[in-house]
Amino acid sequence: MDADDIREELVFAAREAALAEQFGIPADALVPLLFSLRYGGDWSYAAEGLTAISAVTKTTVYDDEQLIGYSLEEIYLFIDPVLLHREGTVYRLEKCGSTPARLLVARPYRVRLAARRVIKMTVHPLEKTIRTEDLDAAEMEFSGSAAYGIDHEMEHLAGREIRGEGLRTFRFG
Repeated sequence: MDADDIREELVFAAREAALAEQFGIPADALVPLLFSLRYGGDWSYAAEGLTAISAVTKTTVYDDEQLIGYSLEEIYLFIDPVLLHREGTVYRLEKCGSTPARLLVARPYRVRLAARRVIKMTVHPLEKTIRTEDLDAAEMEFSGSAAYGIDHEMEHLAGREIRGEGLRTFRFG
């Protein structure tokens, strides 16, 4: 990494750190949000007196005439989340942490959760912008992939190990 790369990384890290002050929250509450931004996916964090999860939604915008598009990412940070409702069942393969292979798990299709605070980060890859806002929402509902991720991260906060059937139980056809 050359000097310019190091400088850019330090400036970016300082902007990330400034978010805690901007929103008046403990810096460690931002861990899931910043991990989703840097590494992708959904994350959870728990410390004494604080829990937080992030959930990512992606919307692909595509122009059929110009044959170009982008995937807009919305990353939601829920501080002290509480799962209020789970609906439906979707079977899917998941890989988590040190689990050696993916597992077949059952997740809800739709979830509703409450949180003490909800912060939304919108990442626009063509504009190269990251917009962050405090949502005035006490409850939110998600379906599909975001719901699966929320349920998964809430399991982590509850201290439960992700369980399911191993991929080796599948048959080749």
